[in-house]
Amino acid sequence: MSSMRAKTWVEINAESYKNNIQAIRSLLDPEVAFCSVVKANAYGHGLEQITKIALQNNVEHFAVDSIDEAQELRALAPDATIFILGYTVEDRITDVVALGCVQTVYDERTVGLLGAEALKQQRQAYVNVKIETGTQRQGVLERDFKHLLASIEKQKGSVELVSLASHFSSSEEVTKPHITLEQNQKFNELIEVCKTFGLKPSLTHISCSASTLIYPETHHSMVRVGLSQYGMWPSDGIKTQKSNKQPSFKLRSIITWKTRVAQVKDIASGTPVGYDQTFISDRPMRIAVLPVGYYDGLVRSLSDKAHVIVKGQKCRILGNICMNMFIVDISVLPQVKPGDTVTLIGRDGMHEITAEDHARWSNTINYEVTTRINPLLPRIII
Repeated sequence: MSSMRAKTWVEINAESYKNNIQAIRSLLDPEVAFCSVVKANAYGHGLEQITKIALQNNVEHFAVDSIDEAQELRALAPDATIFILGYTVEDRITDVVALGCVQTVYDERTVGLLGAEALKQQRQAYVNVKIETGTQRQGVLERDFKHLLASIEKQKGSVELVSLASHFSSSEEVTKPHITLEQNQKFNELIEVCKTFGLKPSLTHISCSASTLIYPETHHSMVRVGLSQYGMWPSDGIKTQKSNKQPSFKLRSIITWKTRVAQVKDIASGTPVGYDQTFISDRPMRIAVLPVGYYDGLVRSLSDKAHVIVKGQKCRILGNICMNMFIVDISVLPQVKPGDTVTLIGRDGMHEITAEDHARWSNTINYEVTTRINPLLPRIII
């Protein structure tokens, strides 16, 4: 869909994405693979759009959460290696094998189901063993690790161990490097255990965006990069530390979220605005109604706090954000008219509003800000 036909839309800057990929790859040894994490609709940026740009930048490995995301991705990238990081229900195992995806496993039952389906389809099933090293999310416990490897070894010929993986709990916290390094050491020990079984996974990976940026010893043979490829920093601490050590390293936000002015009104002093009348004008004002709300991902907790950019000027949100619209103060912009473009996230003129600004205003993290943008909104590559 063209932006001309949309009342609110997201733009994805392909050149900025290329910059980020090149910058991150410059931190990696040549033999380390780059895996683009595109789960959750590519962190809200659009799985289809990001996959297309990533392929143009020679990305060959992708990670998704679900088999549904994997199906969409496989149609776009027939030859890519696709890791399913999340849980797959038993009835969808057949699709995992048929699509040639690498299923994350941490129990013997799933390995058995994959092996049986591989024999049925006369294909190979591929697995990524997730090891618990300190996050207590998904992953096989150390005491069960050998049993899981043994079950894979028994399925030799139908199940192939492609990779070993784990995940850091605190790599975004630069004040706690010991936690990250201890988890990495545990991961290294369990890689050695795997070798005693004669299993030779082609990839080992534990590193996310934060650890990829500042802990080169955690890169192993592949890094899984999500947030930073989109031009966002995992934390202020990571940004400060990286910028201090390598001032030339830059990430560029690739997302701009826009809408349009639907209506302009002049109101008198003492006029209540929005649900619950949380804002009452203290002077004559000109306001604009914008056709986007919390259904679209502009959460209600931004009410009476956040700003947007109209014609290069920051304008404050007035009153409570509604399901499909909200109101801003445009008193300093008498020339605004219906149809004019408004920037919710992005740069216009001298001002910029970032996902980090939204996170601060709504007391959350930048990851959540972009992933909650409604996937039905058009994403347009520019």
